[in-house]
Order: sequence, then structure tokens, then C-alpha cells
Amino acid sequence: MKVLLIGNYVPDGQTSMLAFKRILERELPHAGCELRVLTPPRRVLRVPTSSRLWKWLGYVDKFILFIPSMARHVRWADVVHVTDHSNGMYIPWVRSKPNVITCHDVIAVQAAKGMVDGWNVGWTGRLFQRLIVKGLAAADLVACVSHLTRRELLALGLAEEPRVTVVLNGLNDDFRPVPPEEAQGLIRRFGISTDDKFLIHVGWDLARKNRRKVLEAFIALHERAAASGRPALAEQLVFVGPELVPEMAELASKHGVADRIKTVQKVSHEELRALYASATALLFPSLQEGFGWPVIEAQACGCPVFTSDLAPMNEIGGEGAVYVDPNDAEAMAAAIEEAAPRFEQMRRLGIENATHYTAHRMASNYVATYRRVLDERKVRL
Repeated sequence: MKVLLIGNYVPDGQTSMLAFKRILERELPHAGCELRVLTPPRRVLRVPTSSRLWKWLGYVDKFILFIPSMARHVRWADVVHVTDHSNGMYIPWVRSKPNVITCHDVIAVQAAKGMVDGWNVGWTGRLFQRLIVKGLAAADLVACVSHLTRRELLALGLAEEPRVTVVLNGLNDDFRPVPPEEAQGLIRRFGISTDDKFLIHVGWDLARKNRRKVLEAFIALHERAAASGRPALAEQLVFVGPELVPEMAELASKHGVADRIKTVQKVSHEELRALYASATALLFPSLQEGFGWPVIEAQACGCPVFTSDLAPMNEIGGEGAVYVDPNDAEAMAAAIEEAAPRFEQMRRLGIENATHYTAHRMASNYVATYRRVLDERKVRL
């Protein structure tokens, strides 16, 4: 089976989407697929990211200059897979062949419809989302990365139910426990030791990532420990992501924990794996996700996970995770304290749960979707 993968424009810096493409690029040949991988090349985009022209020149690269090249490669393929729904506007150009598009979430579509508090979408954004929606509606098959994404996509009427399926994500790299002696060398540059007790959070500074509540829960842990005369379960808080916004930095200072908080960027895969493996726990109280990769990444590394009692987190974390109210920092702190005696059990159950999300299984399930759209095209013919 000849499969054409259409990936994302690299200058856009969509790390998770690039990682998703890499899984398929690595695994599909092992599943018997002859593969071509196509991404829009950078041609006219030659300005800094601060330029007003950045977005528009990127659009020229992605949606004008890329089209003829894509059309040529489509003729070669048996099946075309658009790996990110944000490229849904490519679907009209590949419809001559059986096609699949992966829908990672519908959060931006919801925002364009005014359904996401605090996210105001301009007219170009709304137009962009309409083009994406049109592509989703025209695809042979929409593969959602979680059951939640499927439910939300159908609730918005973005595709007909018979043409929507679920293919759960797999781990996008080799996540596994890291021995302390190996981890120490990897995390030393962050000023962290494997002997330290620290909570970790992984994610950008988006409102839905709920980083402020992570900080508030850490503060609550320290206040509860001080009130009881016991040492805090976590002495430090490590954010893998941007620096704290001024309001969070001020809150940390006000409560005397500013010197206990670290933010780290440009973290390699090996370093991230070591951070997960060395952490006391991952605190991931996200308000909205398409899948929630950090949950299973941490579990695969033997890190206890505390995450939101919301889908999809409570659908993928299994018995190894503790589910918390993402709006209640005090309850998060209490849940961490209550679970502390069974951290070892959480590590074991988490590692076991993560085995259900392998890259091999994900690729095999995509091959099944390719066969499905091929067979359905034959029936229509």
C-alpha cells in the first residue's frame, strides 16, 4: 500500500504535530506501507517571526506554492493521510484518492464559534477555521485521537458519524524509566538533583493548561506542611515551558516560594524523560485537551500522575492516575498527600497503563483505516 503522509509546515513550530508525523514516518514502513512524506517547504518566508508578514508569507508557502507539488505526489499514492486537521483545506486537492485526516482536537473551532472563554478569534482566524471545517466534512474518514475529540466533533456537526472513527495516540518517542545515575547527568544543568523532591508540569502558558492552579496547589502543599509541622512532599516545582507570567511570579513571591520554582526550556527528549523519571509526581490539571500526551509520557517513565477528572485525561490515565478537580488547588494538594503512601503502586500501574499506547499499535490502527477507505472507494466504484 502506497501511503502519502502530508505533514505540517515546520516554521510554524507545532512540536506535537511534528512528533505525531514522526511516529507514522517511523512505524508505517514496519506495517508494510510504502511511504512518502510531504511537508510544505519554506520558500518565500524570509522574515523574522516578529514581522507582520510572517503569517501571510507562511500562508503563501502552505496554501499556494505547495499545492502543485502535492497534486503530483497524490497521483502516486493509494491513500493520502493529512496528519493534522488544521490542514483540512488540503482535502479538496487530494479527494481523487482515498483519504484520511487526523483530528487532534476541536478547540480552535470552538473558539472561532465563541465557545472558549478568553479566546477571541479575529476574522482571519474565523475564515481559517471555516476552511478547516469544510475539509473535515469532505474527507473520506476523520480519525480522532480520543473519544472526547470524536464526541465534540460530532456535537459540532463537523462530519457525519459513519465517517468518524477513533485512533488513539501512541507515545511519540521512547519514554521509559531512567536510572537515577543516568538521570542525574541529564538534569544537572537545570539545577536539579535526583535526590530532590519536585513536582513537574509540562505545557505552554495557555489558559487551558491551567498553570496558575499548579502553582496554587504547590503553595497549598507548603502551607499544609507548615501547619502540620511536616516537610512538604515536594520541595520544588518545575515548569517545563515558558517563564512565569508576572502575575504568577508575584503570587510565588507573595507566598515565599519563588526560590523553589524553576522554569526550563529547550528540553531534549532525553532530558524530559529524565525529569519525568526523577519527579515526585506530574501535576497536569488541564481544562481542555485533545489527548493529553504528558499523562502517558509521565506514566511510561514511572512518574505518578495527578490530572484533571475530565475527558480525555480520565479516559487515558487508567488506574495509575489520580483524578482531581482542576479548579480546586487545595483539593489537589490534599490528593497528593493522600496518595503519597501508594506512589510506588501508582508508578507500577502507570507503566502498565502506558503499554496500551504504543507507537506500533497506533500505526497498525491507521493501516486499518487506510484499508477501510480503500475498500469503501472500491464499493462506490
